[in-house]
Amino acid sequence: MVDGGCYGATQGPRLETRAEIARMHRDGCDLVGMTGMPEAGLAREMELDYACLAIVANWAAGAGPQVDEVITLQDVLDNVAVASAHLPILLDALLERLPRG
Repeated sequence: MVDGGCYGATQGPRLETRAEIARMHRDGCDLVGMTGMPEAGLAREMELDYACLAIVANWAAGAGPQVDEVITLQDVLDNVAVASAHLPILLDALLERLPRG
């Protein structure tokens, strides 16, 4: 789990290229994806509280531990399955901390 950082949104649905990931990192992005917008911007405009709980499905081209790694659909599906297994526990813990009433 990461609290903080800078999210860079890209146009999907597709995986980003190595060049796009490199540019986003140079621009200061810690995480790149296509599912974090426009919800956050719209919530801010409406002065609504907003939080995002998102699964990182892949490291993106050139951004993971192995720069030359090829990302397959199976890799993405495996990452989603592993991360999804932890979601019920995380959501229960978060919901317990919400004010009631």
